[in-house]
Amino acid sequence: MKLLEPLSIGSMRLKNRMVMAPMTTNYGNEDQTPSDRLIAFLLERAKGGVGLITVEVCTVDVKQKYQPQSLTLGSDEFIPAHRKLTDALHQYDVKIQPQITHPGPESMSGFYFGEMPVAPSATTGACTGLPARELDIAELDGIVEAYAQTARRAREAGYDGIELHAAHCYMLLGTFLSPLKNKRMDAYGTDTPENRTRLLVRVLQRIKAVAGTDFPITLRISGFERIPGGRDAADTAAIAPLLVDAGVDAFHVSGGVSDPMVSQMICGPEYPDGYNLPAAEAIKRVVDVPVMVVGRFLDPEFAEQTLQDKRADMIVMGRPLLADPQLPNKVAAGKLEEIRRCISCQNCIDSMFLWPMDARMNCAVNPATGREQHLNYAPAAQQKHVVVIGAGPAGMEAARVACERGHRITLLEKSRRLGGSLTLAATVHRDNERFLNFLKAEMRRLPVSLRLGVEASVERLKELAPDEVIVATGAQLDLPAIPGIDLPQVVTGRDLRALVSGAAPENKNCLPLLAKLGLACAGALIDRHLTPARLRAAADTWLPFGRRVVIVGGDLAAIEVAEFLAKRGRVVSVLEAGPVIAPEIGPKRRLEHEKRLETLGVSLNTHCAISRITEQGVELQLAGGDQRVVAADSVLVAGQPVANPALYDSLKAAGFRCHLAGDASGLGLIVKATYDGHRLASTL
Repeated sequence: MKLLEPLSIGSMRLKNRMVMAPMTTNYGNEDQTPSDRLIAFLLERAKGGVGLITVEVCTVDVKQKYQPQSLTLGSDEFIPAHRKLTDALHQYDVKIQPQITHPGPESMSGFYFGEMPVAPSATTGACTGLPARELDIAELDGIVEAYAQTARRAREAGYDGIELHAAHCYMLLGTFLSPLKNKRMDAYGTDTPENRTRLLVRVLQRIKAVAGTDFPITLRISGFERIPGGRDAADTAAIAPLLVDAGVDAFHVSGGVSDPMVSQMICGPEYPDGYNLPAAEAIKRVVDVPVMVVGRFLDPEFAEQTLQDKRADMIVMGRPLLADPQLPNKVAAGKLEEIRRCISCQNCIDSMFLWPMDARMNCAVNPATGREQHLNYAPAAQQKHVVVIGAGPAGMEAARVACERGHRITLLEKSRRLGGSLTLAATVHRDNERFLNFLKAEMRRLPVSLRLGVEASVERLKELAPDEVIVATGAQLDLPAIPGIDLPQVVTGRDLRALVSGAAPENKNCLPLLAKLGLACAGALIDRHLTPARLRAAADTWLPFGRRVVIVGGDLAAIEVAEFLAKRGRVVSVLEAGPVIAPEIGPKRRLEHEKRLETLGVSLNTHCAISRITEQGVELQLAGGDQRVVAADSVLVAGQPVANPALYDSLKAAGFRCHLAGDASGLGLIVKATYDGHRLASTL
């Protein structure tokens, strides 16, 4: 495989062509040094077999802080802390480079040191919103030297090279390169290729002079800024040879410009895989140094094809290595089916919007990300018989981790198939199917005793005589008491759950006669063999909804169903009682859903008081007392997922050592389900 072939960046020889992207984690110490938590996080990726790790943003000036827990090499006193990091990672035959930068307009210097951020021209920070002043030309000499001395410190700290950040029009070098932020009229303006690259060229040349010509420099650059007035891909390719002449040893091609939601850097499934590839290929065509590319390389199969087609020389992966740090080793061993793949849920970004409470990055499908010191697969001190009830994400993750630790596992599931609510979630959000398939494959690979089509009870548990019981039976759906909810055109969330299990819905009148006969004859087969792919294919042919659909309720499940129906020709309206749709997710993912809903023609209303459902549609009670009817051929009442501890309570009362996991203890989506299951299994 090309992914496994070695390659050199200048004097730095890499064992393979898989590169870990620099990702803000906020795991650093308050004093801007690498923490033990950050080192443990990176160490796990080094053990996983990646060829090159690029450490997150490391500033060239102590006062130019990028994030509350970001890093710096702005002074010699920081060298020993970074040496601790490099010494730890070098045990695993991996190369390491920090991404060095001056944050420029994105600096938090105003918050921490009372100094106004700086930029090529007066502007505001894309992420901070803080004003930044224009740099005087006399200040540039000091900035160039700060970069050079930081590179020297990186070398003395044991790094194998550096990555210069000049992408996304949001830190200093990137803003000088872009006409969006650089309005200067002097020799550092953007009117000519020589002027717009002048500061970057000076930085490159000075780094080579101070840190050594044999100290490799990778340049991260936006190939295409994707915004009117920004730099296009042809211009980036045109300036690339100038930058090689100045000292660039490799290019790391990203794209877009930054905004508070990093919308064009950490992209959802509406972006194609490898969306930065055209720009990377254009650069590769005009330079003789390696070109690496980032951007939705979620699957090693696609990454390998990219290299085989010679469109790039290396593949940079961020989120895939959060989801599975062992991805490179699994590729090398040919165990592609064992890779836990990213599901594009944006939890990694949304988890950092909690500042100042707990803005530390975590991963929805890999609870151990950032928690490597506590959540691991350390062998259990004593082997136990653990019964897990429920084969959704919480139950399967608990069974997987407990089994890896040496426990004997029995998994009970009342349905005839694995997946639980994740089956429906994977139907409406296709990327979730990656995680579902991973968990199902793990249940087959590991010595888990699967008991499908078996309902748990106190009597059955007494027969099994477990040492520990994990109850992961999922949430129950509470339905609002709306007059008219029993009308034939009304489908509820409970009805949908029943249908995908091959059972008759509560409101049997919502189905045509042929569908009722199908369920009666093939219900067991549906329950056993239904997959998200089959359910999507069936939905392309028939759905229990008319042309105009009103969805009552706007949680994540409801808006994903809204997208699903709209893609299949329905005219959809969503009515949510609360102030915001999908309150259980963060702002980045919510914005992505809102954009998709708009594109699909779905209308949204919040603060909705539903009076009743009629044959004509849904009646709203307005704040002033007026009534409005939202016309509908079909109405979907989503329902509210709530904790479902009844089985847990009965087992606890019977004397079993019980633990609740996942939605059975309250709604929390995949991130809570996997965390609960993993954490419990790590403590047994």
